[in-house]
Amino acid sequence: MERHDDIREQLTDYALGELSVSAREQVRAHLAGCPECAADARELSVAFHGIGLAGDPMAPPAHLKARVLAQLEHEPRSNSRSNILPLRESPRARRPHPAWLALAATTVLVVGGMLALSQQRAARLADELLRAHGETARLTTDAATVAGQADLAVAILTATDMRRIDLEGFDVSRNATARAYWSGTKGLLIVADRLPTPPPGRTYQVWLIGGDSSSPVSAGLIDGRRAGRGMLIVPPPGGVTGRTVTVAVTDEPEGGLPAPTGSKHLVGSL
Repeated sequence: MERHDDIREQLTDYALGELSVSAREQVRAHLAGCPECAADARELSVAFHGIGLAGDPMAPPAHLKARVLAQLEHEPRSNSRSNILPLRESPRARRPHPAWLALAATTVLVVGGMLALSQQRAARLADELLRAHGETARLTTDAATVAGQADLAVAILTATDMRRIDLEGFDVSRNATARAYWSGTKGLLIVADRLPTPPPGRTYQVWLIGGDSSSPVSAGLIDGRRAGRGMLIVPPPGGVTGRTVTVAVTDEPEGGLPAPTGSKHLVGSL
């Protein structure tokens, strides 16, 4: 049992690809003979994959990237490592999540290059970036958002009170598949696939109904920027109490409503 518990504590790092080669082989050998841990590892992998796909790929204008790379080729690199600011650390792994790095790679390239240059050259490049429709600011903001969501997802998936809820599709969404991970202390993570495009002017809204209440509480709107796929990661909304809980998805006017009025698409209960 002690060995089993030790492997379970490494599953998050295993799914993120942050284990050493030897540790990864030990976890893989354990998963081959433990269906319970193997199922947990698959669920973590699906969730983190969804986070990595949540943001649309972005890049700064081509001429800016080319200019930065050209400048870096002619600059001495002896002090560049010490000038680069440390990235935001995860409370669990103490290093950035791959999902953060996947979205912020271009920003790190540009900002890291600027810090390695002289102050005067960095200022000129910064001015150009600011003039390029605020692209760098947008990348930085989106990267910070994804980093925060990745941290929250890890907290939900590893919470001691986390419970999985499989959702069933209805009517036009009968072929959709969705799974929710609910922790009363950390929040809700829901990933949906094969969702049809909502009607014009409408969006998918997620509702929670606690066992001690009959009134649905809005958990937020599903991010459906990728066709057929959506995800929501939020802290626990207030007013959801009790051991039992129901998760439902309806289509509502853009921006959402305080109470559900639209068609039911997905429902699942504990």
